[in-house]
Amino acid sequence: MRWIAGESTPEGLAQQVLEELFGISFTLLMGPAPDREVELPGVLDVTSRAAAMLVDSKWPTSMLYPTTPVAGVDGSWFLNGVALLDPTSVAVQMYEASDRYHDDVVAVGPADYPHLRQFVRPTRRALLLASVQDCRDGRGESDLYVLDAAHARRLLAPERPVELLQIPSAFVLDDLTFAVVHGLVAADNALGADDRLLDAEEQGLEQHLQKERSVYAREAVPGLSQVGAAWLGSRFCSRHALRWLTKNGAPSAIWSRAQIGEEALPLLLFRQQHQFIAEFQKLAAGGDEPPGMVLCVPEDVVAASPLYERIMFFLALSWLEMRGLATWVCSEPEYAKFDEFVLVPGEQAVVGTWMRAKDHIWSADVAVRKAQIREFDLAVQHARTYSVTRGGSARARLRAAVEYLGLDQIWDTLPQRCAELGAYGTVDMLQSRSRLIALDEVDHALRYVGSLGSA
Repeated sequence: MRWIAGESTPEGLAQQVLEELFGISFTLLMGPAPDREVELPGVLDVTSRAAAMLVDSKWPTSMLYPTTPVAGVDGSWFLNGVALLDPTSVAVQMYEASDRYHDDVVAVGPADYPHLRQFVRPTRRALLLASVQDCRDGRGESDLYVLDAAHARRLLAPERPVELLQIPSAFVLDDLTFAVVHGLVAADNALGADDRLLDAEEQGLEQHLQKERSVYAREAVPGLSQVGAAWLGSRFCSRHALRWLTKNGAPSAIWSRAQIGEEALPLLLFRQQHQFIAEFQKLAAGGDEPPGMVLCVPEDVVAASPLYERIMFFLALSWLEMRGLATWVCSEPEYAKFDEFVLVPGEQAVVGTWMRAKDHIWSADVAVRKAQIREFDLAVQHARTYSVTRGGSARARLRAAVEYLGLDQIWDTLPQRCAELGAYGTVDMLQSRSRLIALDEVDHALRYVGSLGSA
């Protein structure tokens, strides 16, 4: 105790014992404690804390632990997956803001800048949540607005002095925004963690592409995340289809196993899926039938899907229609067991299953026998004829999809929300870090859905 009080100093053997016990030199041990300047976050009021708790009650895949006024401790947002997405977490910090400055923005004031700059300085992924208590609509509740720390770091750069950190009101955290944030953060984190593995695996795809039939076991890449396996499987199946499709006919349909928003997310986010759809459309251009994609979504799957998942699925359908592919949704559960394939009517089906492929990353084959092709032909014809989203135009099919997915309850506001978010752009709300992801197509889909409400 005299050592701690500074009344005496250990010497000789006592110094050696202390060094051995604590594993550091005696001089450092007895020296003054390191001096660090630490900015503490402000204490959130009860309305803001209630808003944070409401996030978890509204979205079952969310566990938000907001800011605590403790040095060195950031808040955390844990995001769980439903099927395809791996669980992940992201650093998060909540600040109180006001919406009294401008109609289209909320603003965090300069009083929070010292801690805010400290929070956004590290280059790890992090999110800001701005809590607005005095909402314009007078509900007496607090809205939350989300912004990637990378964008805040850019806005608060010393060479760009600002009086207020402005966050567009379009970035309010609702079902639409949560769907985008949840999907992007989970997919981006997983692909970033898998980047080295995926690069190595992609280098070896050519040996598998040379074979008509190829199956790749999940255990061959044990460290791969679910999203990483989905990317690798979809990458191979896309290249396999383009390699083996016959040059004597035009493909007319893609059969997808996607049933929920998470499973449709690769269409919106994966760069290689964007490229595959573009290549498929070029090949289908000379065909007798309008090209499209079939998806099997049984009624019980729709009933079990959270609202934000159904919104994400609808965005994927809208993106396909925007790109010129008709979407046909069949509801019979037995069709959900079909392998994924690309069909050249009457001639060939290139099978490439990567979604829910059980123990495989992919399972691919080329079907040319008449009996096989007839089965695939009949399945596509059934989907075209009995689709729950039948319609003579993209608008009609998507309107039918709204009803089937149970989105008619929010259709009065969904197009407007999509238009608002698309106008500002998710690319200015979030920042993807993986080279394999692009947010641009999400913004295109949002703006397209926004246009549906104008007629």
